[in-house]
Amino acid sequence: MNDIIKRVKSGDIEAFSLLVSAHEQRAINFAYRMLKDSNDAEDATQEAFLRAFDKINTFREDSSFTTWFFTILNNICLDMLRKRSKRADTISIHQSDPNDDEYELQIEDTSAGPYENLQKKAAAETLEEALSLLSEEHRAIITLRDINDFEYDEISKILGISLGTVKSRLSRARFALRKILEKNKELFL
Repeated sequence: MNDIIKRVKSGDIEAFSLLVSAHEQRAINFAYRMLKDSNDAEDATQEAFLRAFDKINTFREDSSFTTWFFTILNNICLDMLRKRSKRADTISIHQSDPNDDEYELQIEDTSAGPYENLQKKAAAETLEEALSLLSEEHRAIITLRDINDFEYDEISKILGISLGTVKSRLSRARFALRKILEKNKELFL
């Protein structure tokens, strides 16, 4: 990875496209969970990659590129959420996940049946709704740790908070999420 970073710092656009390929889907998924809109998630991700490319020479390499990049992406998502909250006339339209209907695969159907599929879909929708009810800081930390599997020290750097704050905030976020989901716990059995 360090070789790729050095190539990007010297202006190699092809090397940067390797970084984009390696991080794009994970970034879009994170942004989608933060912003709840696939178009905004793609816009935020694109903006984050543009900023990363413009500021690559400020990347000191004392942390991973992923941590540095997700810090940029998280800040963009928070800015977009702040701008949204300032617009009183904004209408929120629920859009499907950016991956829906993107590929057609021929795979043997091993699903248990329509009832089980409906139950899984209901559980996923309930979880997404519960995540949207969390505060921005709780949603970000749950998404980074439990959905994107970032380590605590990476989350600390991305969010600009201490390791102790990461742990306590994650604990509070999980507790808040658990309280929200308790009324639908039969979906998660």
